[in-house]
Amino acid sequence: MQPSNRRQDHRVSAPSATIKIRKRGGFHRWNNDAALVDVSSSGLSITSNSLRLNTLNKVEFELSLEEKLVSGSAIVCHVSNDGPQLKYGLLFITANTDIDHFINASLPSTEQAKRLGEELAERFIHQNNSDATNIELLKKNQLMLDAVRAMATRLGDMGMFIKDETGAEMTPDKSLIIGPHGEISFPALSDVNQVARFSVSTIQSDVDNSTQYLYQLPTGEQSHDLVDVLEYVGASFDQISISN
Repeated sequence: MQPSNRRQDHRVSAPSATIKIRKRGGFHRWNNDAALVDVSSSGLSITSNSLRLNTLNKVEFELSLEEKLVSGSAIVCHVSNDGPQLKYGLLFITANTDIDHFINASLPSTEQAKRLGEELAERFIHQNNSDATNIELLKKNQLMLDAVRAMATRLGDMGMFIKDETGAEMTPDKSLIIGPHGEISFPALSDVNQVARFSVSTIQSDVDNSTQYLYQLPTGEQSHDLVDVLEYVGASFDQISISN
């Protein structure tokens, strides 16, 4: 018996909304035949007859509803067939306005609540443990945790299931484990083609009297760019995904 495909974040359909999509980088024409299936605070789903995208492609989008307009960038986290069309699940990377406000202006903003929580957390840390805690490192690490969990949740929303290192079937978000030092671990294929657990962490690097905060990948590579982390984790989930 397969687990049910439950949605992890609140989605709404917006049949009157219009959306334009194009590949990011270089010169690509806007695609106007895409139809919005649903939208949530973390991403959206579309169908298209002519759009041809692959998992982990980056795109730009313009989403309009009445007089509201949201534009930004996203990463393709899932591709599936929907009759004669292709269906894409996109995870937001950037947007020029709060998506929750776009969906329903009368609701409190998730981003505002998040910022308030971060501010209060920072005040608490400054007041109680300012000498022992690096705020910038914590903020960059929290951003990484939020992004990886959002992508893993979105993949599960779009129907992806994986087998972890124990052979258990689950959605990607259920496989994530947060370590004691803020690292996030996930199942992935090892060099010997077996599923094992790997982790991504945020580190501080002091070079030439300059402090930098980098993401440490399981390959040993270090990157400033959060998209590199998402691409690595997303590709790892794709390698161990199963059909349901």
